[in-house]
Amino acid sequence: MSGVSFRQPGAVMSGVSFRQPGALNGCRVLEESVNPTREEVYSQQLAQDGQSFSEEKDCCGCYLDVNKSKELLADYLESASIHGIAQTKGPQYYSWRRPVWLLLILVMSIALSWTLYRQISSLYHYPIKTVTKITINDNLPFPAVTICNLNQYIRERLPDDPMIEKVLYAQSEYAGISRHLGYSHKLPDLDNLTDVPGEELRRIALHAAPKLKDLMLLCKWGAKTYNCQDIFRPLHTGYGTCYVFNGPDIAPDNLARAVSAFSQLRVLMTTLNNQTYFSKLIHAGVKVLVHQPDEMPFPLFSGWFVRPGVAASMALTRHDSKCLPYPFQAYSNAFCEDSKAEGYKNRLKHYQLYTAENCLNDCLYEQLEETCGCRHYFAKGNRSICSAKQLLTCYMPKNDAINTNDAQHCGCLRECETITYTADLSYANFATGFIKNQAVKDRITVFNDYLDENVIDLRVYFASLNVMEVIQEPEMNKWTVIGTLGGQLGLFLGASTLSFVELIEILLLLLVTYIRRAFYTATGRKADAAVSGSKSDSST
Repeated sequence: MSGVSFRQPGAVMSGVSFRQPGALNGCRVLEESVNPTREEVYSQQLAQDGQSFSEEKDCCGCYLDVNKSKELLADYLESASIHGIAQTKGPQYYSWRRPVWLLLILVMSIALSWTLYRQISSLYHYPIKTVTKITINDNLPFPAVTICNLNQYIRERLPDDPMIEKVLYAQSEYAGISRHLGYSHKLPDLDNLTDVPGEELRRIALHAAPKLKDLMLLCKWGAKTYNCQDIFRPLHTGYGTCYVFNGPDIAPDNLARAVSAFSQLRVLMTTLNNQTYFSKLIHAGVKVLVHQPDEMPFPLFSGWFVRPGVAASMALTRHDSKCLPYPFQAYSNAFCEDSKAEGYKNRLKHYQLYTAENCLNDCLYEQLEETCGCRHYFAKGNRSICSAKQLLTCYMPKNDAINTNDAQHCGCLRECETITYTADLSYANFATGFIKNQAVKDRITVFNDYLDENVIDLRVYFASLNVMEVIQEPEMNKWTVIGTLGGQLGLFLGASTLSFVELIEILLLLLVTYIRRAFYTATGRKADAAVSGSKSDSST
């Protein structure tokens, strides 16, 4: 065969070559189809999801380029509404402009954080503001008026018993004053006296107390005169028997109300000073207490003295206070007892209504009764009444030893809501000299000075129907903090709520970009593994 040369393996062939058309290209196509690239594998995966290699559509319908996180951050720095951010990206008019603005932003952020911390700390210290206002009314519930004769016992009604005399003397202020001055009342030694049972002591004390008909001569409410026994009721207090108008025994619907200046209580009374004996207090006259109808008065610790021989006028003003319960400190160093709260359970043993005074008496006298095993003949409770010797040897000495520390241990809080009354008192002599002489002539009195030494004309009324209210309100709440924070944001950073929405948005976008980049990296590794696997298959 001419023009054809045969080449042995390894021999050099010159001038002639055998090549099938497209053979080499066909091999390349075959190799590429057998060994796809990483991009082709990933493109095929994205194509199955209907996506392209250059961009991916997320669930919200937006597109993010995984390689443009720096551009996102740059766009935010240029358009951020927080003041100072744009200056860190803007033209650098001087070499240290960017550090200066970064420092200013940092300082303002610290100041804002400190202010926010102070606001939140103040919120959880529960600050209080006090509002005082006057409420104008056309009528007002009239308070309870309790009257106690300072002369506790009518001398003629007491038995001639040295033990009774010793007990009453030991309880009187006079005994303490005389001892202090170096004098003492001559009484038999206790060992030589016969004891008197507690129940008998109580019976004697109540029998010797001034009766309503002894104390009150004339009673008027408004323009109408009443039998005193119809509008006053006996009330047993720590001072003995007193008499109360508009008190706890009156049904709420029947309580008296003040509708004008004519709605006043007038009581003409006699103190029977010519029949006095050893009483707890040494003064002459009466003690007048004004309180809510359901409250128990304490004549020894509160009220107004009214002396004999005067016409006394008491112009009342009502004061309401409403304090905030726990966790607010209603008082400068203490919380208050929310006794008006729904479901409140009164913890006192001897009083149905919680007040700070009731709580103290309940606590202190409970301690006395536990120590001595008995109670005073004027005290409430279920324990047996102390006999005369128990009073003299245990109850009275322990009672005299009570101090303020004992009261503090009781943990009695003032109630959150209180109604109290103040009074402006004015006086005039009860009668002129002419009336005194005429009373003697008419045999109303026995001697001229009787009216001056015994008689009191008392008038009790509202100075006005207005009520002074003191109300506590929270000084701060979450909305106050939010409002203050908004002002501080504007002051320190010139920002608003939308500024933080912008910041949150860019952080979310950067987070999504980071997650997608991590996803692409993981997917690319799978693609590399697929390419390596296909090459291994083709080589075999």
